[in-house]
Amino acid sequence: MTSDRSAEDALEIARLATLPPLEYEREREAAAERMGCRVSILDRLVAAARAADAAPGQGRALDLREPDPWPSPVDGAVLLEGIAAEIRRYVVFGAAAADAVALWVVAVHAFDRFFIFPRLFVTAPEKGCGKTTLLDAVSRLVPRPLPADNITAAALFRTIEAARPTLLLDEADTYARDNEELRGVIDSGHRHDGGVIRTVGDTYEPRRFSTFAPMALAAIGHLPGTIEDRSIRIPMQRRRPDEHVIALRLDRTGMLDELARQAARLAIDHADALSVADPVMPDGVYNRMADNWRPLLAVADLAGGQWPVRARKSAVGLLGDGEDAASAKVLLLGDLRELFRGEPSGVLFTREILNALHKDETKPWPEWRHGKPITDRQLAALLKEHQIKPKTVRRADVTEKGYRPEWFEDVFARYLPPPSVTASQTSDSAGFDPFRSVTPETDLTPNVTDEYGRTPRDSADCDAVTDGKRGRVEEEVEWRA
Repeated sequence: MTSDRSAEDALEIARLATLPPLEYEREREAAAERMGCRVSILDRLVAAARAADAAPGQGRALDLREPDPWPSPVDGAVLLEGIAAEIRRYVVFGAAAADAVALWVVAVHAFDRFFIFPRLFVTAPEKGCGKTTLLDAVSRLVPRPLPADNITAAALFRTIEAARPTLLLDEADTYARDNEELRGVIDSGHRHDGGVIRTVGDTYEPRRFSTFAPMALAAIGHLPGTIEDRSIRIPMQRRRPDEHVIALRLDRTGMLDELARQAARLAIDHADALSVADPVMPDGVYNRMADNWRPLLAVADLAGGQWPVRARKSAVGLLGDGEDAASAKVLLLGDLRELFRGEPSGVLFTREILNALHKDETKPWPEWRHGKPITDRQLAALLKEHQIKPKTVRRADVTEKGYRPEWFEDVFARYLPPPSVTASQTSDSAGFDPFRSVTPETDLTPNVTDEYGRTPRDSADCDAVTDGKRGRVEEEVEWRA
């Protein structure tokens, strides 16, 4: 029991040591009462903790800037417009992305009123696209900003527990992609109850550390799917010579600082309303996507004006900006559905699937592992968790290992959006054109739904393999990896 109390006291002193002087002055008496000690004793302990943080060879104490709330009530719609416009003075990106950043920045000031709070993931295909500049601008707009490039998992959860900062992780592709422990901490902090348990002290006492804190990450390309799945994705491109921005001078951020103060005031005045908000989601935004966008849409609905509609357009636009949110398995299911729709017989051989996947350079399949194309065993491994295995199938007079569409009906319905319509196919061979585009409906060429459930022809009706003896067939043989 004594060790429990000592560990709690140590964490509280560490937290108090990170507070700005004015904030510590406001908390010191209540904190001393909670800890059961005189204020003068607490002052000495906090001063010692600060001195230890500032000791030579031990780094420096965290400097977490808290904006002073604006002195008068704030118009939310005007504030959001101002933030979006100010950010676009320094970086080039789309209006939907700018609106999403503005909404996220304001929501950060009330992040603890939401059960789930998304990461902001800034991504670009190459260097020089403005990712760092955008994070610098965000750092002046949010409370308690803490740039923490190349942070370790242990430092991350301990910092969050002690200081609850807004973390800004630049160049995350260099240290977060292959670091499973760091990724676990980042993922767990998506929820208000997120945390990790570690043993501490000489007795290895288990202690829980909260990991819930706002976080903006920037990276070239992708981050692990679990991180992206918990993020608002902000795509950026290198600006053209005719696109003009001004340089962001971090010693001249007056307007950004004023906007941060206004955001702080808006959050204080409307924190209770934001905590109970349940905004209506636009079509196509559901499950975790809805969880991510709920705080942003709550801010938009609170602001009013054009922002409720504008924010929902931003959500739909950014979520439809690519397949980044899809895991490899979901991406594969989508590709397989398109291949099945292009093969009228209803049978796909494994070699045909691999050949089609290898040709699609817009997907990861041509360089799936160590720069080499996906193999039959790797394909089977991705489908194994859906209880789908390749079996011996027949099309016309050809018998090989492959797949049939009815095996996928349930997983397609569970993991993919409803299929678009496509023109019916007339070919009776496997020489399909992979990933055929959907034929648009016109007055002359109406769309025809290509259903998996149609009756198969005789050429594709047998899943068995004849053994060369009249009247005898073998049962389907399952392929084993």
